[in-house]
Amino acid sequence: MYRYHSPAARFSNRALLTYAQTGLPQKLDMRPRAAADEAAIIYLYDEIGLWGTTAKDFTQILASIGPGPIDMHINSPGGDVFDGLAIFAALQAHDGPVNVVVDGLAASAASFIALAGSTISMAPNAFLMIHNAWGVVVGNKGDMTDTADVLGKIDGQLVSLYADKTGQKPEAITQMMNAETWFTAQEAKDAGFIDTILDASQNKAQPALKNGVFEHQPAQPSNTLSVPDIAARRRMVRLAEAES
Repeated sequence: MYRYHSPAARFSNRALLTYAQTGLPQKLDMRPRAAADEAAIIYLYDEIGLWGTTAKDFTQILASIGPGPIDMHINSPGGDVFDGLAIFAALQAHDGPVNVVVDGLAASAASFIALAGSTISMAPNAFLMIHNAWGVVVGNKGDMTDTADVLGKIDGQLVSLYADKTGQKPEAITQMMNAETWFTAQEAKDAGFIDTILDASQNKAQPALKNGVFEHQPAQPSNTLSVPDIAARRRMVRLAEAES
């Protein structure tokens, strides 16, 4: 199998290996505008990065939509930070308002992608999570130190994104990221990450993330649905083959 040689790989492989077990449906989908004055719809229901939705995938969808309003629905555990930043930039550059709705989960890279919205809403049962960048590197002590320095720079960029949206001090955002902070819809609104909470009748999605994927994630309701375990195991095999 083709080995992924991108420089981003050393920062994202641990995350991708973890996210392969999340059980979230894999999907990047689009519904075109029915009329010129209506919004196109994008569903970002996937990991971010090589084994999910890449920035290239997303920008191709965005280009096919063309100028005008977009409603973007998110249910994603995040993934590759660089693909996430490229998606964030593409949404900010879009010619038209982008209304983001977190249907189930906007974690990690998906949390700052959501911030590109002109408006940001969450379903009442959804979650948003922010944390520090993860990474894996093999090498000597210089390699380890260099990687730690880069991860620190990444965290600094993300702190700026979150602080600009929320109006909170960077020091407070840093503490939240250090702690891997999970926000309910109301907590995310109170903290300034989102603008509104949808009425319960407007959204029926569940944050279908398997328990134990992240260190501090809240337990999910017992009726939460997920992709069968065999699908996650197949994806784990693909990841392992690419790393061998």
